[in-house]
Amino acid sequence: MLSTDRTAKDLREWEETATSIAANAPDLPQAEIPRANLERLTEELRKLGVEQKLRQRQKQEASLRMAEIHAEGSKLVTVLRVLARQHYGNRSEKLVELGVKPFRGRLRKAASTAPPPPATEPTPAAPTALTTPTAK
Repeated sequence: MLSTDRTAKDLREWEETATSIAANAPDLPQAEIPRANLERLTEELRKLGVEQKLRQRQKQEASLRMAEIHAEGSKLVTVLRVLARQHYGNRSEKLVELGVKPFRGRLRKAASTAPPPPATEPTPAAPTALTTPTAK
């Protein structure tokens, strides 16, 4: 996509050139066909610029409408899910079909069934060498 600055610059340049060539047509008869083609392209570029701006506006309007639809649709989904929860109850597995998580309660920590590890008992100390050796 060309920038609008370049398009505007090109349109001005092309119009000036075509006008100058048309003013000097008796001196430049061989330029008549290219000048006519340039005028045709100038007009087509101008129309495409207008069309592009129109489509840009339409795109912006479509984007705004899409945002409105998303917001309204989200609200309606919430209302419908609340109604379903109210009808079926908040623990019903039927809610899963509607994309709602049923309330299943909190998981309790499982009681430990394994006996606690035994406490470490002190190991008997080795006899110390405080006793005097007995003579045999």
